[in-house]
Amino acid sequence: MTRRTRELLCLFVLFHCTVKAAEEQIVEFSNESDVDPFAESLYTGNIPPFIKPLHYSIILKINMRDWLYSGRVHVLINITEPCDQIPIHSVGLNITDVFVATYVPKERGRRVPVIEVLEDKTEELLRIFPRRLLYEGVYQLFIDFKNVFVSDSFWGFYQSSWPDEKGWENKMVSTQFSPYWARHAWPCFDEPKFKATFKFFVEHESQYYALSNGAVESREPIRAGWIRTTFERTPDMSTYVTAMIITNYREIKGRSQSGTPVKLYGSYTKLQRSRKMLDTTIKSLDFLEDYFGVQYPMSKLDVVPVKRFGVAAMENWGLITAREDIANFDPLVHSAQWELQARVIMAHEVAHMWFGDLVTPHWWDNIILKESTVSWFMVFACDAIFDDFDFSDEYMVTYELIRGMDKDSSVNSRAAITNPEFQTEIMNMFDEITYQRGGNLFRMFYHIVGAESFRAAVHNYLIEKAYGTATMSDMTQYLQDATPEYDIKSLIERYTLQKNFPVVHVRMLNRTHVLVTQERFLFTNKEAVNDSPYNYTWHIPFTYTTDAERVDKVIILTERENIVELNKPATWIKANNDFRMYYITNYDLVGWKKLYHQLISDHTVFTTTDRIQLLSDLLKLVTADKLDITFPLQFLTYMKRETEFGPWKLATEHWHELMNKMSPAEKFAAKIYARDLIDEALKDVVQLNTSFNKPIKERLLQFILVDTGIAVDHPVADEFIDKLGNTSRNTLEEGTEPGIVYLQKLRKAQTNKNYWNELLETLPKLKDADEIMETYQILCDTNNVTALKELLESSLKGSEDTQQAVLDIISKTRPDIAWQFFRRNYDTYFEKYGDSLFTMSYILQTVTEQLNSNEMYNEVKSFFKTNKPGTGEPGLTAGLEQIAENIRWKKNHRHKCRNFFFTYARKHAKGKN
Repeated sequence: MTRRTRELLCLFVLFHCTVKAAEEQIVEFSNESDVDPFAESLYTGNIPPFIKPLHYSIILKINMRDWLYSGRVHVLINITEPCDQIPIHSVGLNITDVFVATYVPKERGRRVPVIEVLEDKTEELLRIFPRRLLYEGVYQLFIDFKNVFVSDSFWGFYQSSWPDEKGWENKMVSTQFSPYWARHAWPCFDEPKFKATFKFFVEHESQYYALSNGAVESREPIRAGWIRTTFERTPDMSTYVTAMIITNYREIKGRSQSGTPVKLYGSYTKLQRSRKMLDTTIKSLDFLEDYFGVQYPMSKLDVVPVKRFGVAAMENWGLITAREDIANFDPLVHSAQWELQARVIMAHEVAHMWFGDLVTPHWWDNIILKESTVSWFMVFACDAIFDDFDFSDEYMVTYELIRGMDKDSSVNSRAAITNPEFQTEIMNMFDEITYQRGGNLFRMFYHIVGAESFRAAVHNYLIEKAYGTATMSDMTQYLQDATPEYDIKSLIERYTLQKNFPVVHVRMLNRTHVLVTQERFLFTNKEAVNDSPYNYTWHIPFTYTTDAERVDKVIILTERENIVELNKPATWIKANNDFRMYYITNYDLVGWKKLYHQLISDHTVFTTTDRIQLLSDLLKLVTADKLDITFPLQFLTYMKRETEFGPWKLATEHWHELMNKMSPAEKFAAKIYARDLIDEALKDVVQLNTSFNKPIKERLLQFILVDTGIAVDHPVADEFIDKLGNTSRNTLEEGTEPGIVYLQKLRKAQTNKNYWNELLETLPKLKDADEIMETYQILCDTNNVTALKELLESSLKGSEDTQQAVLDIISKTRPDIAWQFFRRNYDTYFEKYGDSLFTMSYILQTVTEQLNSNEMYNEVKSFFKTNKPGTGEPGLTAGLEQIAENIRWKKNHRHKCRNFFFTYARKHAKGKN
């Protein structure tokens, strides 16, 4: 018996015990068409559909000392048409051996000689040519390889190292495969539709632990200082959610109501205060398992922080990975704002265990089936877990809907379902259109279909598509079946297959009849073309509130012009209750004034979310030059009576944006206006205690009002900060909200130059990432141009988070300085972030969107004629659009703004006298 035959026989014995379930699946494969009626293109990858993986057995040998690894991938594949080659994805791997064998259950496979193995770098494929034609049947593919752990990227199989609290070096290797990076770690069929089972065998040094999707079956010593960790076989899953981590982290653990063990990992110090995130994970799992009516499919759930991470978190099935400040959220360090995001992100990833992992989009054109759905289900879970914030309405509107609509108001937006062919196009699908817009589309579908019908549709979808793939056509049919009274299919098509959204014009004809018309909404119509198969018309789900009643029963309006008869005579009308439908509303001037007078008289007639909507709609209409800016500024004066977080968040953000566009004299007058608006609310929130244990909405409101108070020189804010004295972050029982601690340091640095210098001197000595970030934020709040340039230079030597944060902060106050620095160091940024999923796009938008002159617009365009933006193309496009918008704003609105604030300041001065 030759060495190769012995080797093949041993592998057959090892592999056979893991493929029984895979054998049963072979007959299920058919040659049905992959055509999706929702897709614009038939492109779904570069592997032919007649070659499908059934099971992977992957053996890895990990060398943490030298950052090297080697392995063998053994794949059971089903071939349904004769073929002369086996293409499999592989990038950057040192392939040392390849062979093919037949597969017959319970028998030894017969080797099929391989005559050639070609590396197709363009298609990122390894093309394996056997000596003979491969006919229909099941085959075994063996590939041996070697590789190094990546050190300069967040993707693939990469390394991290950092000193612990005592200065000892910690090491970790971890994976990030979404959307197409598994092929960089080991050969595989790296497209979402190719689902298969996996079994991992990992050899590593005994001081580390190996974690993967499945639970650990065994940990066996193999030689001195080395062990082999064997993992249980997974269910059918896509390669992008497979994961492997080697670490020496510790753990805290709990168990879901159905008995699933849940573990949260981290350093000993971090875990002492990470219980909140473990509880959030378990409660999210409990709620979603009950809501979906589908048992959590895996045997365990781990949550692991990764020191170097290019996204917020990743839904690897059974092994969620996340940024450290999310997985190990620390209430003594991280602010209420960050706690809110950490809650939502963790619920988002848990929801993915069903949407994305159990049922997977067939191709990336249907990414909304995993990202948009869970962007809605995450707030469902949070509302069930937490009683201190309204997630399904206030959070979704304030943090998601407004942001998504801003992105979707551009001629360069895209439809929710867009077929990407190239990798940069796939990467760019992970954007505001998918997350923010898409999540709110499903929020709208939920409210149209109704709670029980929507839940039934979701349950049936998960049950019938479990362990397989789906398209939006499938989801639409389940929703249609649950809602026979509406033509939900036509409505969904118009909101997913065309970009942008409608502005709905509402005008009362008399006390009982309302004229409702629609048109496409864009911030600017320049370069707009009618490229929609639906002629940019939508089916409008209409709900409304009047002074006589609130009507939540949806009326579907299908024409450009519609007459709606009210149930009861009314004086005024506000459309789109709680901003639950994906459109903005405009009224005639009489209608807007009636709404304003109602707010002045009693703003609580409208829900908090309705008030957010009124402000958001006004501001968008001003941006599109459909309203004079002086009316929204007058409208905002109702805020003197506002007590809720959401409206204040939107109003203060808008005010800060205005301040960045003004001269010192204009800012002086604008501050008088802002001080007057926040006066009552600020006086109320400073009476509250500053503990981080009080409800999160109180902490959020207190922070934004005190922060704004400091920015506008309000004496109440200054007095509040001065009276705090020494704040504490020492215990979980007592301590000041970290956001307030930050404001105290910020104010001290603004008023005490020696303190600012002390912070600058301590910066190089800081070890904790959160403390470094906070210190940079405080130091960057200065008018000293030399200091800002020095801070930018020093940030390049820091972490990736530091580099992004410093650029972001300075771009908002001195965009010219940030842009010139970024331009000089573009090669450095591109080398580090050019292939990043989100980061390059974020940076490019950040450093350009505050620029506001024709000269700068032309300079940015000229620069990128000779410098590639990489995955940052969407951010660059958005940045250039924003510069053009800033130029237009200066021309059309700045003088009106100036006159309004100067007039307001004069009247205010007279009133005081």
